[in-house]
Amino acid sequence: MLAEKIYLEEQQYKLKNLLLAYPSDWFLNKETLEKAKASLPNIVDFYKSMGVSNPEDNPLTSVISEPLKEVYTVPLFSEKFCQILLDEINNMQEHFSFCPNPEEDELRQIPEIVLSEKCPELYNSLLHVVQSFINPILLTIWNRHVTGGNIQIANYNLKNKKQGAWHHDASSDVSIVVPLNTGDYKGGGTEFLNRGVVEPLPTGSGLIFPSYTHLHRGLAVEEGDRYLLVFWLNSEEESINSKEN
Repeated sequence: MLAEKIYLEEQQYKLKNLLLAYPSDWFLNKETLEKAKASLPNIVDFYKSMGVSNPEDNPLTSVISEPLKEVYTVPLFSEKFCQILLDEINNMQEHFSFCPNPEEDELRQIPEIVLSEKCPELYNSLLHVVQSFINPILLTIWNRHVTGGNIQIANYNLKNKKQGAWHHDASSDVSIVVPLNTGDYKGGGTEFLNRGVVEPLPTGSGLIFPSYTHLHRGLAVEEGDRYLLVFWLNSEEESINSKEN
């Protein structure tokens, strides 16, 4: 009976902060949003040309950094969004806990909340952000876009582990990791095998990298809780000139 009650509560969970159900410009970093809007005409013109012309200079390149080879950072979410999402996380934990993925081996398990299962409203809202805001960034980096994927909140607290184990995010094409509370914990960061270390980014900034090719691990959190918004995104195989294939 208890298990059934918990299950029903999880299925009935509704957002405390209803603003999170309606994505708007306040979700997003203002400068990056302006650059994304300005980039759209160039991206559209390139795809309309069926790949005959070269892409024009894209305003988004000025806010995208590459600290390691094929590892990118860009300001994504506003501080206000991160604060409201942290408040939502506190509310979520009154209804259900962070749970590790039982399909992963123990060394790679991180306590997480899978939004498509626990909070579909927030998942759908963030998927809209992926399609309308993150895709122009991915088109700028790789000339590829994503069509969907998994979104989760992770509590990267490795009190019982020295650090995370090396792994690929093999179920996705693109990984994006967004810290929600940088400065509230000690340690952390992400190490990429034979590439280097990216220290914890400012709150709301995204760490973007190819999921399957970049073996990586999370570095130890020495004190506190490191909350991350994690996107595991997939793209369908595509061709600019697909009509001729």
